[in-house]
Amino acid sequence: MTVLSLPGQHTDAFKVRYEPTAHSWQLVVPERDEAGAPERVVSQIVPADGGEGQGHRLAVVYDDGSDTIKLYVDGYTNAGATADLPRTWRATGPLQIGRGLTAEGPGEYLRGDVDEVQAYAGALRDRDIPALGHGGGEPCLC
Repeated sequence: MTVLSLPGQHTDAFKVRYEPTAHSWQLVVPERDEAGAPERVVSQIVPADGGEGQGHRLAVVYDDGSDTIKLYVDGYTNAGATADLPRTWRATGPLQIGRGLTAEGPGEYLRGDVDEVQAYAGALRDRDIPALGHGGGEPCLC
């Protein structure tokens, strides 16, 4: 189930999905914009709240300076949740919420709810992420 994706012409530049069998949030990054391209999957293992809790806060940060993309779950990340996103990879469509791009077109629909979406120009710092979604004001993009 894809929560967030950024489409290219043939596949997503990246997608964030939940894999229920592994109980994990995953960041999926293909090597290139071509159908069937190899993908790098990085993940954060987090037990699901079963729809009964407050849910999870997800953040994705792309750092153009290092060409890396990183997944945060509930304000935190780890070394295994970072992938390279080549500078040559260009998205061709708008940010997608609740679906991803498949060989047949849009799919991998989210069976759940997305409460709030925020997008920022510039890469947030690790220390800015835990405050997101807690009404702590806007992060510093300095």
